[in-house]
Amino acid sequence: MPGTQSIYASLSILALTGLVGTGVAIGSGVSMMAMQMAEEEKKSAVVASAKETTYRPASRGFAASN
Repeated sequence: MPGTQSIYASLSILALTGLVGTGVAIGSGVSMMAMQMAEEEKKSAVVASAKETTYRPASRGFAASN
């Protein structure tokens, strides 16, 4: 009987290790997706702010020379 209990304990530990590994993998994937979405938002904010600014050439003034 103790032999079968140790086998069940070993299999339980292996199963829990697999579950933990799966949880880490899913967490990493979610984190990567969140970082990518934040990066895309940052890029779109930069593009939007660049579109809002208008180009005005500097005034050369009275005594400006080429």
